Amino acid sequence: MIVKFKHILILATTVFTVSCSESFLDIDPEQSIAAENAVVDLSSLQTSIYGVYSKLQSNDYYGRTMYVVPELMADDLYLSSRNTGRYLEFENFVVSERNTEVEGLWDASYEVIVNANRAIDGGEKIETSNTLEQNAINQLVGEAYAIRALTYFDLVRMFAQPYNYTADASHLAVPVITEVNIDVTSPSRNTVNEVYTQVKADLMSALNLLQDEKGEGRFSKGAVNGLMARVALYEEDNINAITYSSEVIDNGGYALISNTDYSTLWSTDFNTETLFEIVNTVSDNEGSNSLGHFFSVKGYADALVTTDLYNLYDAQDVRVQAVLSGEKPSAETNALFVNKFPNETTGDDNIKILRLAEQYLIRAEAYAKGGETTLAQADLNAVIKRANPDASDITETGTALLSRILEERRKELAFEGHRLFDLNRNKMDIKIIQSDKELVISYPNDKFILPIPLSEINSNPNIEPQNTGY
Repeated sequence: MIVKFKHILILATTVFTVSCSESFLDIDPEQSIAAENAVVDLSSLQTSIYGVYSKLQSNDYYGRTMYVVPELMADDLYLSSRNTGRYLEFENFVVSERNTEVEGLWDASYEVIVNANRAIDGGEKIETSNTLEQNAINQLVGEAYAIRALTYFDLVRMFAQPYNYTADASHLAVPVITEVNIDVTSPSRNTVNEVYTQVKADLMSALNLLQDEKGEGRFSKGAVNGLMARVALYEEDNINAITYSSEVIDNGGYALISNTDYSTLWSTDFNTETLFEIVNTVSDNEGSNSLGHFFSVKGYADALVTTDLYNLYDAQDVRVQAVLSGEKPSAETNALFVNKFPNETTGDDNIKILRLAEQYLIRAEAYAKGGETTLAQADLNAVIKRANPDASDITETGTALLSRILEERRKELAFEGHRLFDLNRNKMDIKIIQSDKELVISYPNDKFILPIPLSEINSNPNIEPQNTGY
């Protein structure tokens, strides 16, 4: 079914577009028919998939918000005293249902989903007797399934409490929309368990359809295995987290970038460590709305690195290169700037979504929670000793080992949109660090997740109830 989401348009990307309107109800019959027939062959399917990938670039999604908010609502980032006014409510933990950045994330995510639905629906209807062409179609449809899974997983993390919040994950999440037709409906919210079930089903469909073991800027079997490992970890399914991360680590053909080349990880496209990255080109990127411009002192430098995080790095830890110290003109004299997204001029650095280092950390955490101490220590050592070859071997056990793993996740994955989720899914308190004070917010807390946007509530009578606390 097609949903009535304000501002979200039924698109076939470059094949078919409509102007922005209040809801799907404003789309006339001719446009609806054109959209239904947009994906009719391999060429139009290819164009459609390119468009779906392009929507991941949006500054409302992975182009900025999906990376910034989970770090700002925790202890890795804080807003500079001189900023452009972006994300103010998140740092102050007073996000409202009227927040335009929340609405932007919601709308951008469902635009991706609606377009992925159309690619899947159209691609699966294409008939061909040519084996090579069928393989190409399967690859593209598999990519659409993977993108849809990624987006639903992001929505359930942002707009719903973690999987283990209730015993059976029966608490409310977001609407699951998988069908394409011309009947506009107003969907109700699905439970967290139902969203996770859909995510896993989509990933299995992707894995069965994908032809490529590795891909450059596109989903492949390796990337899907990596995402399945991440999903399993959040679901507290340690066995599958180990299974899928092991498939990536042991059989995926990826390799950690060396200690000496670590600084090139962010600027080098399609390096040996990246499972999946969103492609930005000189002509197709977010420009002044990009991550690089948002963080760089040559751009806005809106969000700065907390000393709390910076002090965790040893001087010999190569990961400290992801932070630059200096003065922000007319603001902080001793500022710490994010340096993971270095191209603040053109904004054409690819955005790394899945990395091999995370797979080691996923497996280490799953091993530790399953009582496999030696194996957990070995995986953690792989990440730590890449960062500093002279680092001492890990000797922690039990809860101390798990704490060390979460600390290394914080250091390795800093500014990549993980911190809030890591704390919340492990039922930990969150420390909000601002420029002049700190706030400690105890778990559980209603404000660890975002509100359903007011625009959605106003246009969809079935979306309520609103998240508790808003």
